[in-house]
Amino acid sequence: MLTSFLVLGFYGYFVIGGAFGLWFVLHGAGKLDAGMIGASKALRALIFPGSVLLWPVLLKKTIRTNKPKT
Repeated sequence: MLTSFLVLGFYGYFVIGGAFGLWFVLHGAGKLDAGMIGASKALRALIFPGSVLLWPVLLKKTIRTNKPKT
């Protein structure tokens, strides 16, 4: 029972990470770093695995970057 729950959690983390990673390499990376605007497909392919694994951190940074500063 616990093993099933952990495996489902693991898969869920990577499914969400895959969706976020795809969005991030196509749109989000340019919001965090202006140097990513117009980056090659090869570079985007290189950062995809890291964005899948680190999606909670990158999501938090992206949300913080998009907030209007008061």
